[in-house]
Amino acid sequence: MTDRHDDRFLVVTEHGRVLVVVRGDRSGFDNDLVEVRLPSSDELNHLSVETPLRAFAAKMVELVQARGGDVPVSNGLRDMLVKEKAAEDLRRIERAAKRLHTA
Repeated sequence: MTDRHDDRFLVVTEHGRVLVVVRGDRSGFDNDLVEVRLPSSDELNHLSVETPLRAFAAKMVELVQARGGDVPVSNGLRDMLVKEKAAEDLRRIERAAKRLHTA
């Protein structure tokens, strides 16, 4: 996997805003593709767009596809796996937001 830059997104969940970091050194199917944390004030100043979690779902599919991964399956099955991985990451973001905002 070639190193890419990390992508950062300010995502709004029902529990509050979180910073989602899509790691550039991971493939789309890696379990640790996304990191979720509370944004610092400096990060808030540099991120001008907030994205609701539901709207972020489409972006997450794009990110998993773009990051790729070595999965030798048919195109149809690959599409299903990409969508499932994106959904899994969205659930992870929501759980992390709840944990971070109730701590």
